[in-house]
Amino acid sequence: MQHHAITLWTPQGISRQSLPLPPEVKLCLQVNGVHLLNIAASPVQLEALVLGFLYYSNIIQRRDEVAAFHWARENTCADVWLTHQVPPLDGERLLTSGCGQGQVLGGMFHPDGPLTTELSLSPQELNVMLGQLKAQAQLYRQTQGLHASALFTPRGELRFLAEDVGRHNTLDKLMGHCLLEGCDPAGMVIGTTGRVSSEMISKAARMRVPLVASLTAFTSMSVNLAQQWGITGVGYVRRYGMRIYTHPQRLRLQA
Repeated sequence: MQHHAITLWTPQGISRQSLPLPPEVKLCLQVNGVHLLNIAASPVQLEALVLGFLYYSNIIQRRDEVAAFHWARENTCADVWLTHQVPPLDGERLLTSGCGQGQVLGGMFHPDGPLTTELSLSPQELNVMLGQLKAQAQLYRQTQGLHASALFTPRGELRFLAEDVGRHNTLDKLMGHCLLEGCDPAGMVIGTTGRVSSEMISKAARMRVPLVASLTAFTSMSVNLAQQWGITGVGYVRRYGMRIYTHPQRLRLQA
């Protein structure tokens, strides 16, 4: 990890420190020999990022659709070969509000109907999950400039954790880990450190995750979509309280 010498000012005085910088690279993605796009990302868990992105874009549905995966151009370009042609996209490339100039190929995913689940959590259980996320997200703590997301089982087991300069990238990485490990994320819980925007709710819907919890806020569009799609959105998760934006019936609330 790159460190950089900074000048630190506080009311008590001026000092020099060497601090770690949030890592970021430009990743090229090509599929079946054709350049698809560039992704700004942190250089960790990149195979999971690529697979998750291809899944969200509806280019693959399963890991075994990838016939070959290797790195080219001095490990700056993911060269992916599929067992089939790339499905036709509608041509839309949505620039997302996420960090790192995110893009969505073929438009944003919309589920056919609201998600249904028997998921039921107490606020305390949800707070413990987010506590695990903060405790285990090492790069997030070290740099104070990355985002982290985690996938939890309904019982609170942390299955996968992802960190990246882009909030949306962390969800792609979670889905990529699911593809690599043969894990179905449907019915699980996503916890994240960053603001939840519309493309993040869309990625959660693609994973069929019915509850998304954040340490910070939800945008207006993400709340509207979560309401329509049957996703419980919870923001500002703290030990002393939380903001439940949509579908509060999945949380066992007591006065």
